[in-house]
Amino acid sequence: MSSYIKCIKKYAQFNGRATRREFWGFALINAAVIFILMLIQARFQTGTAHVIFTYLLGGYILFTLTPSLSAMSRRWHDLGRTGWWVLLNLIVGAGSIVSLCYFLCRGDEGKNFYGRDPRVKKHIKR
Repeated sequence: MSSYIKCIKKYAQFNGRATRREFWGFALINAAVIFILMLIQARFQTGTAHVIFTYLLGGYILFTLTPSLSAMSRRWHDLGRTGWWVLLNLIVGAGSIVSLCYFLCRGDEGKNFYGRDPRVKKHIKR
């Protein structure tokens, strides 16, 4: 849950790096909330409740769009690639599979072009 809140707080921070834990914590909770809202919406086929949950689902997706893009961008940075690789997801199917494979990999160790290693708690200045 802390990863989810951390990504929401960094909603427009496209610089820096995100660990696998931070990214996947956010992504899995986000997917679970969307899935639950979709189940509730499907339960009500017609009427006011269906409309309310349709708007609630759409609003939640719009609310988490920017945090999702920024988390993906920071995850690409942790892998040593530019955040523009987020656009790979526009390729239906194949782009998401390639992103998934990369996002499961461990990020660069040590400092890279996009910042310090987020897994290292204490940094020694030399």
